[in-house]
Amino acid sequence: MAITEEALHGATDDETRETNTDRRMQVISILIIATAAVLLASYPEEGKTTLDGIFKWMTNSFDFAFLAVGFAALIFMIWLACSRFGAVKLGDVETVPEFTWPAWGAMVFLAGIASGLMLWGGTEWAYHYAWTPFGLEPNTPQMFTVGQAYGIFHWGPTAWALYSVPAVAMSYIYYVRKKHIYKVSESCRGALGDAVDGPVGRFIDYLFIFGILGAAATSLGLGTPMIGGALAHVLGIEPNVYLDAAIILCCTVIFSISSGLGLDEGIKRLSYAGSLLTLSIVVYVFAVGPTSFILALGMDSISYTLSNYVTMSLWTDAVDQSGFPQAWTVFYWAWWLAYAPFMGLFVTRISMGRKIREVICGMLLFGTAGCTLFYVVLGGYGIDQQINGLLPMTELVNSEGVAPAIIEMFKTLPASSLVLVAVAVSGIVMLATTFDSAAYVMACASSRELDEGQEPARNNRLFWCGAIAVLPLALLFLGGLKTMQTAAVLVGLPIVLIMVFMMITTLRFLRQDAA
Repeated sequence: MAITEEALHGATDDETRETNTDRRMQVISILIIATAAVLLASYPEEGKTTLDGIFKWMTNSFDFAFLAVGFAALIFMIWLACSRFGAVKLGDVETVPEFTWPAWGAMVFLAGIASGLMLWGGTEWAYHYAWTPFGLEPNTPQMFTVGQAYGIFHWGPTAWALYSVPAVAMSYIYYVRKKHIYKVSESCRGALGDAVDGPVGRFIDYLFIFGILGAAATSLGLGTPMIGGALAHVLGIEPNVYLDAAIILCCTVIFSISSGLGLDEGIKRLSYAGSLLTLSIVVYVFAVGPTSFILALGMDSISYTLSNYVTMSLWTDAVDQSGFPQAWTVFYWAWWLAYAPFMGLFVTRISMGRKIREVICGMLLFGTAGCTLFYVVLGGYGIDQQINGLLPMTELVNSEGVAPAIIEMFKTLPASSLVLVAVAVSGIVMLATTFDSAAYVMACASSRELDEGQEPARNNRLFWCGAIAVLPLALLFLGGLKTMQTAAVLVGLPIVLIMVFMMITTLRFLRQDAA
């Protein structure tokens, strides 16, 4: 039987990609995560107490650093997009974008939000209604507007700017400087020099792996109760850990198949499906809910956010020490920072052929507009239920938690059972999309070198699919999932420095190459 040249070439490519996989990074990463997971599961109470104490110390001692780096990232990204450097193309002059704007936007948006947006979009205002910023009086009509505005702020331009910094830094190095290495440490070379080739660089890269797996646990911890609550109501059963495990396994099957298919056939199509289904739910709530009230309150909240953006960005409450900015804004920025290197690598992979300005504006506009839509529609519907005495949202959120509260809110809609089925399916698809993107990025990061447009080895992608699924699943049964969430957020502190190094690197390389 003759072997065609194409078949021989395909086999050679597969062998090359397998050889290109960094097995050492795979093994060490899993050992680090497994060790942390075993310790957290073996000593859940001690681990929770210790990590909670560290987290409180971190948010109170370094609140200024988190707030400053978030604001600096936003200013830097806006300046860069408006400067002459914004016209720099990520690739050769003749290179055209690999993905259309809708495909690119859908992948960026769903990779960055997981299932937390639907959960918090409808409920975050209820926390702020009772626990207020700026010394405002709680439980007053004003706090409906302020509460929704703060949610829009927390998922707004600053959050997406924190994602944009590593995206631009890594994309420029990869496509313009032609350094075909998917390493977070490489994006700090302009600031740290050859130190990124030694222990410092390895620490940065392993920190990225820990952060992304911990962030996956956080997404599971937020999304699974909402999905489980929706399914339990439809099936007429009580939510339980086995239902949560079934949801995780279902997500695993979906994103493993998608990851095996690759970026174009897998992640892109999954992102499209997730975007359309999730958007359909929001449109339905907008159409059958109090549409005029939702629009009016949305305008009030957006106006409040814009009017107070600088104050909300830099307020530490150093005198009154209410703890509000530390518990909310600093926590959110630490959460975004833990995700940021992953988003940077993922956006790098899908941004070939785009200009720096397009990447920045696309992330800031697509991301902010999408998140604002969720907060305005879902939050507005929940607030209307509260004002008219139809559902005690504030009491539910503060006593039962966000997942039961959002499920009760969806139950008030016409055809609620169909809505809850859609919510469950949408949540599963969003989680699967995030994990799919994470597995793909970690496969890229554990490849020694990847040419432009080249896929990491399929076995490498499936390896990380298994790692993402097995560790959170084990922690779910062993009771360490919530503690792992806290551990992941702690990664945000060293990433504050890494973000500064990335901004220095980007500016230095752009100026050097333009000279």
